[in-house]
Amino acid sequence: MQLMSMEKSNTRRIIIFEPDAAELKNALVGRSLSPGLTEFLKNLLKSKKWTRKINIPSGHDDLAAVLVFTTALKEGGLEIFSELHVHFAGKTIVEKWQVVGEGDQISRLPKEAFDAIDVHKVRVQDGDVTVEFSVSTPDGLNVTLVKTFDFLADNPGVRFVPHPLLDRESTVAGPAS
Repeated sequence: MQLMSMEKSNTRRIIIFEPDAAELKNALVGRSLSPGLTEFLKNLLKSKKWTRKINIPSGHDDLAAVLVFTTALKEGGLEIFSELHVHFAGKTIVEKWQVVGEGDQISRLPKEAFDAIDVHKVRVQDGDVTVEFSVSTPDGLNVTLVKTFDFLADNPGVRFVPHPLLDRESTVAGPAS
C-alpha cells in the first residue's frame, strides 16, 4: 500500500493502490467522509475483487474516483473491463472501458490495452467532476487524458464507452506528467 497526502484545511488527499478493507480503514484515520462515500468505498471493496486505485482529493468529503478491473465469463468467452467509478454528492457514475470482448482474440489486441490506467487528479467545480489519468499508447508513450462527468445533467449509472486508448476523441489529451 502506498499513501500520499497533502495538507489542506484539515483534510488530506488520499491515494491508495490495490487496497483492501483494512488498508482503507487505516488510510481514513483522521479523515472524515460523508456516510454515502464511506458506504460506496466499502461496497466497492466487497463487490469488486480487483480494485486498483482509490483517489480521494483533499478538501472534499463526498468525492472519489476509483479504478477497478473486472472480468465476466460469457458464452463466447471472457470479457475484461477497466472501470472508472466516480462518486460525488451521493451519486455514482461508472464508465466501463472494454479491454477484451467475449469474442476477441487476446493475441490480436495491442498490449497497451492491458496496461494500467492511472488516475492522477480528481477535481470538482460546480457539478462537473474532472478526472485526469494516463494511458499507454501503441507507440510506447504515456498520454494524459481528461474525462469530465456532469453530475447535474448526467444520470448516475453505468455507461459502456470505448477504451480511452481506442477512443481518444472523447477525451482531452496532453503529454503525460
